[in-house]
Amino acid sequence: MHNLETPTYKLALFGARSSLGSALLVEALSRQWEVTALVDDLNALDSRPGLRTKVGALDDALAASQAVAGMDAVLCYLPGVPLAPERAMRSDGAFDQAFIAIGALLDGLAVARVKRLMVIADFGWMDTDSGHPAQPGQQLQQRLVDSPLAWTLADAPVGAETPGQYLTLADFREGHEEPRVAALLAQARALLDECRLAAHVRQRVKVDASG
Repeated sequence: MHNLETPTYKLALFGARSSLGSALLVEALSRQWEVTALVDDLNALDSRPGLRTKVGALDDALAASQAVAGMDAVLCYLPGVPLAPERAMRSDGAFDQAFIAIGALLDGLAVARVKRLMVIADFGWMDTDSGHPAQPGQQLQQRLVDSPLAWTLADAPVGAETPGQYLTLADFREGHEEPRVAALLAQARALLDECRLAAHVRQRVKVDASG
């Protein structure tokens, strides 16, 4: 039972419609957090006690600020956010999505006065030998440096998503003993610990789920 004297931690999640997104929802709800899944379709997720759904987009700062108002933290799992069709056809579509989404989050959270932001994605474009154009990446890194938010970038766990095998909330209710389910829940626990404890603010990290 939740201790009524302890304020409930309010988390907003972008990217819930994915295997790791489902694991994050299940784990956050098990901690008795108040969880809002930000989606493009309010009927996209299975109902679950304590889970709220809200329309949310990462197209611009205004949309982001309206989606996250009142939250303690925002967690964005970019691999779980569908690419727009025009980006899916391009080799740099994922970076383009990250560029727009992170910019919208940085500005939107500042407007909504939400201090904590954690983004889980492929941040290979930050590496010097990534092959991505240097200028957009440098511009985005400067945006991060200039932001007053307590942000953390976490490299997306390898193998979290399997094409055509998206695990839903029901899969986690029924299959705790399956290796893939157990691995995803371990990753979710480690990521939510980092989000809540903020041990690596303003850093890029690889979250360790082994412990």
